[in-house]
Amino acid sequence: MIFKNKPLKTQFIISFVSILILSILATIVTYYIGYLLFLNIQYKKVYPANYYEKMIPSIESKIRGYGPDILNIDNKSKIDKIIPKEGIKYQVMNQSGGKIYGTDNQKLIRNRDELYKIINTTFGIKGSYYKIIPIINRQGTIEGAVSLSYTLTPYFINKVDRILYEPLFIIIVFSPFIYIALFTIIFSLEFTKNIRKPLNLIIEASKKIKERDLNFDIDYKADNELGNLCVAFNDMKDELKNSLNAQWKIEQERHEMVESLAHDLKTPISIIKGYAESLLDDCIDDKLKFKKYLDVILENTDKCIKIVKLMLFMTELDDSPANLNFSQINIKDFLTRKIDEYKQISKDKSLNFDLDIQDQRHDKSIVYIDVQKFERVMDNIVINSIRYTPKLGMIKIRCNIDENKIYVTVCDSGSGFNQRDLTHVFERFYRGDVSRSSEDGHVGLGLYIAKKLVEIHGGKIEAYNREGGGACIKFDLKYEKSV
Repeated sequence: MIFKNKPLKTQFIISFVSILILSILATIVTYYIGYLLFLNIQYKKVYPANYYEKMIPSIESKIRGYGPDILNIDNKSKIDKIIPKEGIKYQVMNQSGGKIYGTDNQKLIRNRDELYKIINTTFGIKGSYYKIIPIINRQGTIEGAVSLSYTLTPYFINKVDRILYEPLFIIIVFSPFIYIALFTIIFSLEFTKNIRKPLNLIIEASKKIKERDLNFDIDYKADNELGNLCVAFNDMKDELKNSLNAQWKIEQERHEMVESLAHDLKTPISIIKGYAESLLDDCIDDKLKFKKYLDVILENTDKCIKIVKLMLFMTELDDSPANLNFSQINIKDFLTRKIDEYKQISKDKSLNFDLDIQDQRHDKSIVYIDVQKFERVMDNIVINSIRYTPKLGMIKIRCNIDENKIYVTVCDSGSGFNQRDLTHVFERFYRGDVSRSSEDGHVGLGLYIAKKLVEIHGGKIEAYNREGGGACIKFDLKYEKSV
């Protein structure tokens, strides 16, 4: 129906008013049709209401002519001939009002005195009219009476018409109640349908949730309470799904963290174990060899400590983001010093570094940032570039400073990111080159930590490939002008 999107209260009121209006209109039409039908059959198939009343004088005259003989039941056929079988009932009584015979069983007279009072009179009882005709002998004595009863209602001429039309007119008379019941059923079914559909959808959705199936939506749109209920249920389902997905993601990340930690610690621990066993099994007199073994053990122990510290730092970032400890810094001096460090780290590759700083501020003085976190972001990004840049390659660092933020872009001359890298490069434990092991200390957390630290500074970070080849990582972070 056109009002199915309306509030339930409005739907109920509209349904109630519609039932009344439609019932009244249908009743008017039905009564009018009934009136036309009655006019059509009134003089053709129906006797008028006083049809039998007009026959009473003629019947009375014939009964008086029969005299006392009519009191004998053997003469019943004479009465039956003059009184029609339908429309008029009769009763032949003795002087005391007792019934001798007849078609009327109504007890009208209890004694002779009552008989004398009502003879030659017409009276009514419960919608029927009675005419009492005295039976007088030749001496003028009343020996009995005949009662004729009739009603002032139309009568059908034949039984077939009565069987056909009487129920029809009864239906017409009671049509208002019939229409009210009919339209109530129709509107109730429609109203119930409007309610049942969303409720069934919600019940089915509840069963799916019980079965841990959250990949569904309740497809029901209506601007009413039921529509709002379905929207709220969808929102609840989405929140539950997001919550469960987040929980599943955390569980997956924990699993990956344990798996990655075990994988990254396996190699250095195996090396430590191997050299320690060699020290125990062999009698090493050569101090240089002994020192070499200890150096290898110490180096791999440092790797284990580094991995564990990295894991702890990552966990601290996830559980409670660190506070920013602002301190003053000269960006140009800081980046120049870092370039020297990166050259030292990558000296075996003979990499070239290009630093370009553009300071657009009017006051090109120092800024206040969390220096340790900024340095860690730079180290993680640049060391990642060093790892994937071939020998004699180039790493370009561009820094732009405006009145609110520091913008840094690091580009290398390596092979660049593939499509999978661009999607997952900032995720935990992601290694771009799956063929590499953790022997170079790469555990897949550097860029993840860089992203977290940039976000703590209120900045953004992104990865892309530059034209002509090479990978680029660009980030920005806010700084303070004073503390």
